Amino acid sequence: MTNHKMQFSDLFKDAGTGQLSHTKLWANIAYFAATIAFCWMSYQGTATGEIWFIYLGVLGIHGAASKLIGLKYGAKL
Repeated sequence: MTNHKMQFSDLFKDAGTGQLSHTKLWANIAYFAATIAFCWMSYQGTATGEIWFIYLGVLGIHGAASKLIGLKYGAKL
């Protein structure tokens, strides 16, 4: 078992090639922006139950869909 320490750049690089992945880059920027907006709404007390459901649903569905697509079409490492 290898002891791989995650680096910040791993959030934006393709695991197979080590090159910049625009999909990962923009997905993480969108996650960051949505998280800031969600935290701000929660801090202000304006985040409703629907906002919670949508925010967590989008994050969960994107993660699950990404995994499924990766399993079906991903390169064998």
